[in-house]
Amino acid sequence: MTIAASDFKSVQAHLAGAVTIITTRDAEGQPWGLTATSFCSLSLDPPLVLFCLALSADCYNAFINSRHFAVNILAARQCELSDRFATKNIAKFEGVPYTEGKTGSPLLPGCLAQMECSVQTIHPGGDHVIIVGLAEYGHHGTHEHTASPLLYYARAYGTYACLPEKL
Repeated sequence: MTIAASDFKSVQAHLAGAVTIITTRDAEGQPWGLTATSFCSLSLDPPLVLFCLALSADCYNAFINSRHFAVNILAARQCELSDRFATKNIAKFEGVPYTEGKTGSPLLPGCLAQMECSVQTIHPGGDHVIIVGLAEYGHHGTHEHTASPLLYYARAYGTYACLPEKL
């Protein structure tokens, strides 16, 4: 017997996650992206990361058929951008500025950090796939110590605050 889906979601809501927008281009060069908290590092040597992509995502085919993706780590001031890329069936890049990274994946301005990756493997994972990427390029903004990261916890946005030393 497994946990009920509603209970599983409630438990998972208590895990804070950094908010990212993962981007790629399809075979025709069209940019695609989605908001994800399922991003994490996997290995230091080689430098591998992963994210999970729902089989039902409107950008599923673009990611499955792409050789590259970029991870845009959002700052707290980017809630609206996160909401936009979390919405299905809209032209997510319409009116959204971006630059082309070295791998061709879209990079969004104002992010805390960005990483460009080549797809290494794709694994099945229930109603998702797990996409593993080799980090090829990465940089962080010059404001990384003054800007706060955008976090998602208990179905709401938040940010990070340092705890006093030795509670």
